[in-house]
Amino acid sequence: MASASADAGTCPWDALPSHLQERILSLLPITELLPVAAVSRALRRLLRSPAFHALLSPHRLDAFFLLSPRLAVHPLSRRVLTLPALAALSPPSYPLVSSPSPSLLITCASLQFLPPIPDGAYLLHPSRRSSPSCTLVAVATGAAVRSYTLDTGDPSPRWASRGDLPLSLTILGNAAVVGDRGKLFVLGRGPDALLVFDLGTGTWEVPPVVMPQGLTTAHLFLFDGSLFLVGGIESFGEVERVVVWQLHDDKEEEVWWREVSVMPTEVFDELLAGRFGSFWHFQAADRLGIVCLYHAVDGRLVMFDAAVGAWTVLPRLSGLDADESLRWFGHVLEPGVEILLGLR
Repeated sequence: MASASADAGTCPWDALPSHLQERILSLLPITELLPVAAVSRALRRLLRSPAFHALLSPHRLDAFFLLSPRLAVHPLSRRVLTLPALAALSPPSYPLVSSPSPSLLITCASLQFLPPIPDGAYLLHPSRRSSPSCTLVAVATGAAVRSYTLDTGDPSPRWASRGDLPLSLTILGNAAVVGDRGKLFVLGRGPDALLVFDLGTGTWEVPPVVMPQGLTTAHLFLFDGSLFLVGGIESFGEVERVVVWQLHDDKEEEVWWREVSVMPTEVFDELLAGRFGSFWHFQAADRLGIVCLYHAVDGRLVMFDAAVGAWTVLPRLSGLDADESLRWFGHVLEPGVEILLGLR
């Protein structure tokens, strides 16, 4: 009986070698690891060890889509969280542009230590190089796209003029950074076009890609090494559907956008809420294949998960200032190991 009692009281987890415990826990999102640390001192030591941190990689569900300085969408829990839950993740000041890399956010405070952005230019998403530096890309549109880059890791950073794109575009949309960090895919608007900016050479390229007809409110994102596009299809001034396309390259003949998902009717009706034709009120943000579409005027949120092709209606917001949301939405924070290091 004593032996049976001892066996029942033994935790199989404690019998595992530490390297297996580390491997198992490294598969969890960092936000899910926070309550784990409260279980015991041994687990807390494991979560704070350099060996464990070396195993961690960005987790696709571990992100916070900012709606305001005090509210964020959390894809893992499918909830809108308030500031107390984000205390360890909140930026020190108003964010201007977030990076595709984990835990990197360019803010007003950080830009104060950099040369002013060239006149008439605005920032695209930066490309992470080696921690803690990144390459900032600024562009000015008009008769031609003028581009500039700056390496934040340079002891004397300065904006360097790079190649111009001899095309007249109204504005450049969002940028998606390919896996090797060597190129930016950039969405051109007015007219629609897919552009590529080479970070190494500072030159532009316009691939022979035909953009979907009637495209509106488009957003590029990368997942699993492939480039995707989400946007509305407009006809006679009204948005008829929302579609996700994947860039298809057969390596021999042509590059084209292949339709991979259409927003279900019930989700589409919920998102537009009778405001047909007003899809331009929506914004999009993404991280690791998860895309949030946000209707700032009505506080409506929809999420698309490229891993499974699923659409989800998230809780509707109320009482949130639309102007405030328009300034903040599009910035995504990913928790880094620093929140584990800060555990007590």
